[in-house]
Amino acid sequence: MKKNFLSKAASLLTMALLVASLAACGGKDKGNVNEPPKTDGGTKVEENKGTDKEEVKEEVAKPDKIHVMMTTILTEENGQKALIDKYKEITGIDLEITKPDHNQFYEKVNLAFASGDVPDIIELGGTNYTSYAVNGALWDMTDAWENSELKASGILKEQYVDALKIDGKLFGFPMAKGNGTLTYVRGDWMEKLNLKAPTNYDEFLDMLRAFTNDDPDGNGQKDTYGITAAGLINSETPYEIYLREFYQDAIPDFYEEGGKYVDGMSQPAMKAALQRMRDAYAEGLIDREIVTNKTSTCRDKFYAGQVGAFNYWAGFWNVNLENNLQAVNPDGKVMGLEPIKEAQYIERPPTAMVITNAAKNPEGIFKYLIEFSHDAGEGEMLFTRGVEGVHYEVKDGKTVAMNQMAAPDKVFEKAFYSPELTITNFENPIALDERVINSLEIFEANSFIYPIPRSSEVIAENLPELNTIKSQVIAQVVVGEMTVDEGIAHYETQAKPYIEAILADLNK
Repeated sequence: MKKNFLSKAASLLTMALLVASLAACGGKDKGNVNEPPKTDGGTKVEENKGTDKEEVKEEVAKPDKIHVMMTTILTEENGQKALIDKYKEITGIDLEITKPDHNQFYEKVNLAFASGDVPDIIELGGTNYTSYAVNGALWDMTDAWENSELKASGILKEQYVDALKIDGKLFGFPMAKGNGTLTYVRGDWMEKLNLKAPTNYDEFLDMLRAFTNDDPDGNGQKDTYGITAAGLINSETPYEIYLREFYQDAIPDFYEEGGKYVDGMSQPAMKAALQRMRDAYAEGLIDREIVTNKTSTCRDKFYAGQVGAFNYWAGFWNVNLENNLQAVNPDGKVMGLEPIKEAQYIERPPTAMVITNAAKNPEGIFKYLIEFSHDAGEGEMLFTRGVEGVHYEVKDGKTVAMNQMAAPDKVFEKAFYSPELTITNFENPIALDERVINSLEIFEANSFIYPIPRSSEVIAENLPELNTIKSQVIAQVVVGEMTVDEGIAHYETQAKPYIEAILADLNK
């Protein structure tokens, strides 16, 4: 694929507007559920600008200005200017921040490339990252990283850098850990029903049965479910990030096995997963509205005592869930579970900071923004905790977070990177809630980093319709409208042209 990306920006804009639903993963070694998926590094990328390792290292020029386009950076109302001013004070560099509305972020990114008005740095995740990388729009930072002081320092967890490599090349730098979900349960229900944390699938089902049948809310009615989720399959990769106890080693996506890519939907592991979900739904253990639920619906049901378990994000969400639960039920408790022996939790690939080919001084941007913000010191403090006197303060030698400027009833959590998800040995001076620490420890000890999604024009053209068929079939099987075999046969018939096109592209 030796084409100029900007010359085809209009067609890429159309493709990228679909990107939230696009993905095709690397594989997973089916022989061992405790091993992470394998990738062949086969996504082909255009040759790109980069430093030559054979060249004599020269002093990197400091940029006068860096223009970034970000969606998760702090807002103007929460002190964005203070961060800009502090960055200028420390580095002497003007920082221009473009922060589109979150729901329109990738549309604005695509429009920027289509118009030619491209920032120096952009925050990209998932297939957005791989799409722009394989089309030659991003600067190859492989050599910059390999020769950097940051790498030489040894302070950074390099598995997160490796997770973003495409065909062995690095086109984006991890902002923070990708994070993922774990299973939360009503801890007060566990205590009331004298339940222990399940260690295998049978024990997990027994816990769900107790949540469903043993009146955990004490109202004398059979009006609770064991578990809920926002759908039976995630809308983007990783598709199986939720309902881990049911999916186990199944991958409803394309993955490599025996040297070639296969469609995981047609594999025995997926049939077994569908049967597990179908049986549990028929028994009444799964929320009857799971197909139409949104994540907010699941949270509301959890707070209201309608369900005992659901899979949600590790870290601060443990605190949010328990605080919101206790606003309704002061005695409510939220408990994070270790995965059962048949499953592992999934960590998403990190979101990347990419340097575009529009940048005039990519080496300087890498050094003075990417390296600086991951220095485990002054730079990382600025990009995680913000500015002293605006976002945090020091009282009697203790650093504490201040309340948000835009929402005085809420504590300021981050400027850009989440401090609890640092990929360096940064020592956060602001103490984290023990619930945050505990849930992250459980998750990180029992998860693997998922491969970055594959991307190509063929995948972009065929995957949206394929995913629609896939979601419909899974729903019909689980709610009992089809048997597992009928559902898979229907899927293979209806989706045949899309499956064949994608497999041919992946295996070429």
